[in-house]
Amino acid sequence: MILADIRFCAKEDLGQILEVDRTSLYPWPERTISRDLLGGGARLSYIGAFAPAVKDKLLGYAVLGDEKRNGLLMNLVVVPEHRRRGFGTQLVAAAAECANDMGFSMLVLRVRASNFAARALYGSLGFRTDATRESFYSDGDVAQYMSVRLPLFINEK
Repeated sequence: MILADIRFCAKEDLGQILEVDRTSLYPWPERTISRDLLGGGARLSYIGAFAPAVKDKLLGYAVLGDEKRNGLLMNLVVVPEHRRRGFGTQLVAAAAECANDMGFSMLVLRVRASNFAARALYGSLGFRTDATRESFYSDGDVAQYMSVRLPLFINEK
């Protein structure tokens, strides 16, 4: 596994975040991301995985918020050519560490039932499915609600 440089994203990273987000099957509205990073949106933490060999090259990012006294992993995107190299795992671990440091005992998320790769990643990290919600997404897809107790321990193989 190649270790990324993990750090909080700043407004200077906005262009790269938007570029990475466009590679997602379900990109967020650009105005939402812009508002979040420029200070007019919700209090969210954007956590970036940056290439160690290429200064400030964003490989992926996670978005951490809170919901009902839990850390909420709101989004996770890794550039397609860098998937399955451990960067998603590193981003989830960083989000979990931040949530734990903020005093949360659980990290929760919602994932499309049709997103088998993401569900496999979260399951491999110890997340369990707590519930499903039919027609949660605007296209009618089902959401799986998943959670893991903090602190998160990752078994490296």
